[in-house]
Order: sequence, then C-alpha cells, then structure tokens
Amino acid sequence: MTSATRQAAPANGRRLILFGAFDRHNFGDLLLARCAAAGARSEIVFVGLAARDLHAADGFRTLALADAIAAYGNEDADFVHVGGELLTTTAWEAAVMLQPPADVPRIVALHDRNADARAAWAQSVLGTARRIPYVVAREALPARWRTHFRAVGGVAFDALTAAERNEVLGALQGATTLGVRDSTTLNALRHAGLAPDLQPDPAAATSGLFRTTIRQRGRGGEIAALHARLRSWIAVQLGAEWGDDATLDRVARSLLSASDARDGGIALFRAGLAPWHDDRDTLQRLADRLGANAPLAILESPRVLDICALLAGAHAYVGTSLHGWIVANAFGVPARCLVRSAADKAARYTDTWCKVPRQWRTPDDEPLFPPEISG
Repeated sequence: MTSATRQAAPANGRRLILFGAFDRHNFGDLLLARCAAAGARSEIVFVGLAARDLHAADGFRTLALADAIAAYGNEDADFVHVGGELLTTTAWEAAVMLQPPADVPRIVALHDRNADARAAWAQSVLGTARRIPYVVAREALPARWRTHFRAVGGVAFDALTAAERNEVLGALQGATTLGVRDSTTLNALRHAGLAPDLQPDPAAATSGLFRTTIRQRGRGGEIAALHARLRSWIAVQLGAEWGDDATLDRVARSLLSASDARDGGIALFRAGLAPWHDDRDTLQRLADRLGANAPLAILESPRVLDICALLAGAHAYVGTSLHGWIVANAFGVPARCLVRSAADKAARYTDTWCKVPRQWRTPDDEPLFPPEISG
C-alpha cells in the first residue's frame, strides 16, 4: 500500500478495523459490513483475507490483513471480527470461496481427497497457516490493537478438530469483547470456559439503519421494473445444494400454489455469487419449472441494497439464506428459512431469537411452505 492510499489518523485516537468475509460476494457478509460501519465515529478500514473491491455489489474495498498491519500497525486500533459463521470457516473453505467460480471444479478435483494437499494449497492461497483463517488472535496483531468478536456464529464448533477448536479458543480468550449470535455457539463456548454475550445478528437492524436508502433503491433500476411487471411477489432464493431435480420439482409446485393463492408473482434472486453459494443454473432450472404458470422475474443484480429492496417490497420470502430471512423479518415480511435439519445455522439462529419456529424443515410428509406463505 502506498502512502497516498493510506487513510489519515482517526480523530478520536483509535482506528476501527472491520474484519470479515466481505472479500467475496455473499449477501449476508456484505450487508454485515455495511451494518458494522453504519454510525461509526472513527475512521474505518475494511479487511479480509484478500484485497478486493466489491463496490459494484454495494460492498467495500478490502485490504488483505498483512497490508492493513503494514499500514496501521503503529496506531491504536479496534480489530472487530464482524458476524457470520467466522468461528468455523476452515482454511480450505475460505480459500475456495475466494476463487473464480469457473476454477473451482478443477481445484476440488486436485485437492479434495487429500487433507494435506488441501491444507497446503489453502495456506499458499491465503498466506497464513491459521486453520480457521477468519479468526485472528490478539497476539498475531500489532501490540496497540485490541480484538473484538461481534455477533459471530459457530454452530459447528463441536465438529471442528481439536487443533481447530484450540486455535479458535486461544483467539477468543484474548479478545476484549466477545459476542455470539445463537444459543448453540453460546453454549459451546460456555462449555469451553468462556463467557460470551448473546447478540442478534447485526443485519437485524437493516430496516432502522437503511430504510430510506432501500426505499430509494426500490424506485429505480431492476426493482422499479419488477414493480411494473409484478403486482406483488414472493421473493425466493435457493442455495446450490438445493438444486437436485426432485427438490426443484417440489419447490416449483409449492411456489405455484402459493402464488396462485395470493394472486401474485414470484421473484427469484441469488444471495451469493461466490463459490459454494448460489448458482445461476439452479435458479434458471427452477424458473423453467415455473414456466408460464405464474408471473415470474429473476433479479440479476448482485447489489446488496437491490436485494434488500426486493425483500422489503415482497409479500413473503422463502429461501435458504439466513440473511434473506433476517432482512425480510426486519421489514415485517412473512419469511421462512428452508433448512434440511435442526443443526443448520439458520435453524439454530431462528430458534434462538423467535418464540415460535421461523424455519421450515422439509420432510416428505409436510408441506414445503407454512400457511402464512402458501395461502
């Protein structure tokens, strides 16, 4: 980093450094960065595992961690781990999700069956030997920096290897503040001897933070065109892992029934363009099944605020994206997460914060959508 790109020293004496998975396209992670930055009173630096510029998706320009340390290591700073399942994202997962999607099949074919090869490749990509790379111990940072964990998740913490758990616990023990977003992570860390706070996901504040901006976004571009085309819509998103033919057939049948009952349309969108998130082909195959039987639109925009406007303007949301549910819920839109089991992160989060279940499991003998969505 050159001195010309380095930000001036913060007026209040402590720089705010936000660290998270907003170095790749995922609706939730990019939104978390915006929520964490909103109302900040100090200079902000956005840091990830890689240097990226996601302004085109309503994200931010991120510095790689090593560059941030080189630029700001002599300053007082608060290094904040921002939301998401940071406590259990492995180096292999993180490294793959930073790759161009077209390269992933080749990478997986080369390394997926060999744990040592995966670890070596991930270390070469990320430039760190940390097993859980989005978790950084205070001792690994400049002496004048403090570490914080803000509403982070780790529902699969107990499934990590002993080495991975020890690495995470060592970093958490040195943190100035520690907040987690679900009771499963809370209980796992309490069992390990820590005392985290339970905090809602920062995206739950989306309506209060950005309502005016989101309304403005809804009056232009693709969202305005969608309003002109559809009188009302169910916002629908599916992760790539839900893309098998039987599941798509079932989702399509349920969507057509729900759309007919509400005399409305269906708006499909992707919540993540990074590898192992959402797949355009899955969306198109679902659209093909819906055919001409319901008013239909596909939101092509990857922009975070466009997706927020789509959700805020919907009469219902159904999808596998937890942050789709969080944002819809924030705007009072009836919403359900589709989950495979009670162990899914969405199930654990919604079970933590809702008095009645807000996710919808899908055994074959139950309807796919609950009454408030389907009728």
